[in-house]
Amino acid sequence: REGQDLTAFEGRDPDEWLTGTVERTAPFGAFVAVTAEDGAEATGLVHIAQIREGFVESVDDEVEPGQEVQVRVLSVDSEKRSLRLTMLPQGGEGQRREAPAPVDPPAF
Repeated sequence: REGQDLTAFEGRDPDEWLTGTVERTAPFGAFVAVTAEDGAEATGLVHIAQIREGFVESVDDEVEPGQEVQVRVLSVDSEKRSLRLTMLPQGGEGQRREAPAPVDPPAF
């Protein structure tokens, strides 16, 4: 959201889960609306690699608009008014996720 105040989401405990609602999906992730304890609201992005462990081929296969999800705050960029979220457990973020490599049949 343009102009959103992210102050309430800065410095959060990385183990703290928030309940959010998927507003919309895109090929690269899901935009999730979250509310802090003080009532502050913001919309953040859960990147496709942060939706679940393993390779995610399509965001729409995992979440849909209106769905309630549990998220954690990964980072807040107040200057860009950007809120990065994850649905992964602590320690699961940042791992590279790619499609399994094709297996070539042995050459004879």
